[in-house]
Amino acid sequence: MARSHPITCPFCFTRFAPGGALFRCANPRCPGRAEDAVYADYQGLVTPEIMGRVFPAEPRGGWLRLLRPPISAVCPDCGAETHRRVCPTCHYELLYDAGLTEERMIAVLGGRGTGKSNYIALLVNRLENTIGAHFDAAVRALGDRTRERYERDFYTPLFRQGQVIPPTRTAGVDPATRTPLVFRITFAGGRSANLVLFDTAGEDMQSLDTMSVEARYILYADALIFLLDPLQIPAVRHRLPAAELPPSDPGAEPEYIVGRLRELYEQEFGLRSRDRITKPVAFTLSKIDMLYPLLDPGSGLFHTGEHFGTLNLADVRSIHAEISAYLQAWMGPHFNTLVQMNFANARYFGVSSFGRPPRGVPGQQKVEGLAPVRVEDPILWIFHQFGLIRGRA
Repeated sequence: MARSHPITCPFCFTRFAPGGALFRCANPRCPGRAEDAVYADYQGLVTPEIMGRVFPAEPRGGWLRLLRPPISAVCPDCGAETHRRVCPTCHYELLYDAGLTEERMIAVLGGRGTGKSNYIALLVNRLENTIGAHFDAAVRALGDRTRERYERDFYTPLFRQGQVIPPTRTAGVDPATRTPLVFRITFAGGRSANLVLFDTAGEDMQSLDTMSVEARYILYADALIFLLDPLQIPAVRHRLPAAELPPSDPGAEPEYIVGRLRELYEQEFGLRSRDRITKPVAFTLSKIDMLYPLLDPGSGLFHTGEHFGTLNLADVRSIHAEISAYLQAWMGPHFNTLVQMNFANARYFGVSSFGRPPRGVPGQQKVEGLAPVRVEDPILWIFHQFGLIRGRA
């Protein structure tokens, strides 16, 4: 019998035993269909939707319920059987195998203009194709919401239309941005995990109050990929042509964003000043193609990490040390000290989603000939931390 796992709702982050899930009737002709005020409140809907009734499963013996939680229930209004389980707190529909497969929540976050949406689009594509082949892994989207949103908001604009994905709208304007993208990755030998990826607007990272409300997934994610925009570092900006730089934004500077993250954990979990955040955090410089004029010709950031079936640990260490040295040269020792003192399991990475700067004016930029560089490195390191892939020295 498969071992059950506690469920964490990927929308409101309530944690509960699999036997605590509720059910929603799926019969479109059920007389019990009505407005779901609970669901509407959590989704930020002005007008509640007419939906199937939510109800608990029939009680079972205590020990039996623990060993084999119900995966279906009979609607008390129409007698139809349903397999749709929902969170008892927010009524968000859970995956069909929630509690039966280990889930890993990975948050992709960063300040405004770091390119999070484009990075997610390239990351999923790389996992489905090149990385999937190298690691004997299959990746697929779970649920219609993920399939439709990834196709509409990520794949179509970048891969079909060749356009840079526009900035993510804030959760206050578009509640849909709170909904995660969920993918199942299955490795040879049966190891598998559900990856719950979040994309958030950079504006939601600039206020501690906004982060605590709109980006709560950061607190409950099992690992973080933290994109940092090197073009917001003053010393870097002074050495590159002004015409190629985005507007200066103090709220998007790496030190500012990392400081907000630390404060969020202190506020939510009562973290003491000497305590460190223990989850894996991949601090990742985006847009490294823009930094090529500033890098040493022998830099490892010019080529791939050669992770063929195993994580190249020597390459991970080398890139971490190289970026640490660049950050110290550009920002002084304070940023490295900030990371070391606050994060117990952190590494530095560098990625380029496109491989070259896009063309055109902001808002209408085009990408020609995608050539991503090291996009997969942060998540492969996280997979290694989770024990999903092996490493080689």
